[in-house]
Amino acid sequence: MPRAKNLKEAYNNLYVEPLEGDLEFRDFYVKRPVSSVSPMEELKERIEISDKKEKYLFLGFKGSGKSTELNRLGASLDKESFLVVNYSIKEELNVSDFDFRDFFVSMALKIYDAAKNEGDYIHPDIEKDFREFIKRITRVEEEETTSQASAGFSWSKIIMLKLNREAKTREYLRKELDLMISDLIQRLNWLIFDVEEKLKKKIIVIVDDLDKLARGQQSEEFFYKNYQLLLQPDCVVIYTFPVHLAFNPLFENVRSYFNGYVILFQLPVKDRHGNLIPENLGFYMEVIARRIDLDLLEEDVLEKAIESTGKLSEMVEAMREAALKSRRMGRERISMDDLEESLEKLRTTYDMTLTQAHKIKLIEIHNSKEARDKDPESDLIRELLFSLTAVEYRDKEGRWCAVDPLLVPLVEKWIRSP
Repeated sequence: MPRAKNLKEAYNNLYVEPLEGDLEFRDFYVKRPVSSVSPMEELKERIEISDKKEKYLFLGFKGSGKSTELNRLGASLDKESFLVVNYSIKEELNVSDFDFRDFFVSMALKIYDAAKNEGDYIHPDIEKDFREFIKRITRVEEEETTSQASAGFSWSKIIMLKLNREAKTREYLRKELDLMISDLIQRLNWLIFDVEEKLKKKIIVIVDDLDKLARGQQSEEFFYKNYQLLLQPDCVVIYTFPVHLAFNPLFENVRSYFNGYVILFQLPVKDRHGNLIPENLGFYMEVIARRIDLDLLEEDVLEKAIESTGKLSEMVEAMREAALKSRRMGRERISMDDLEESLEKLRTTYDMTLTQAHKIKLIEIHNSKEARDKDPESDLIRELLFSLTAVEYRDKEGRWCAVDPLLVPLVEKWIRSP
């Protein structure tokens, strides 16, 4: 995957998607600057040395690189010792109509599929019982899966597609599992035990994009009403957790039931006092330098893009839009004017969703570098964190919050003209 030498190549290399696969990691991955053991390295070590089937919560703001880090974690685990089941909820299920019962079926089917890809290691009786149970709760007949298998889909993939696309299938499954969710988890655990015994490997399930559920209420119901069920699969599981829920008073109670939690913070370019952090600036510069030849940028364009955005994905998106604009204008390099236009386009998108109460709260955060609601019933902070207009950081002095740098010009305008 060569570094871009023109704006067309730059546009294509500046994609806002998680890195996956050996080639992408080799060419585009940049290790985060850390002063001590990184949270991902610590999590990897815990997984490797623990004899227990531990459960972890993985937190981070959208655009901070969570999916990339989870993909790298899965790829780094020894394939002789671990069977890694890494999948995205938003790619497998209908996140606009998400339910915990659908989720447990998805986990069971993904583990089953991963085991089958390793070979015929599942005991015939366990496999038969598992398949019959799934068919019963979904009303999917064997003839239907057989007819669709010719398209190249596995049995479990066909079931997942029906769950994703058919409301009637989801409705029936949920009705059945109202009384049989424990039966499903029992069969899941029989499957896990059998596969681990036969393969002599530990199953590691990494569930990505649970933090991207379509509505905040979905997240609260999934984690705060069903957290005891999340502890029951008899294997190591990493659940992505919506970071805005960590500001809910219930978080401390729920967190204590899990074996640990990892927070992947955004890397601030400046500290809470406004001083530049050279190693973090260097990290962001290297992310772009690995993707495009820096001769494609006018002077100071890269520094401007980094300092004007608060998230890794936001920076890449701004640069991508600017590359497109510059190419359309017949330029050979990304100009400062085109970058400014790209930033303003992103800024306007955020501004359209903000209420007067949000604006007042953002001014408070901008001045205090803290994000706390005085009224425990207020959802303002959670809404700002969920919408990514407020960003939480961590440095040597601890955790702090700031307005997304992209919105700082708007906040300063509100301060001048309330």
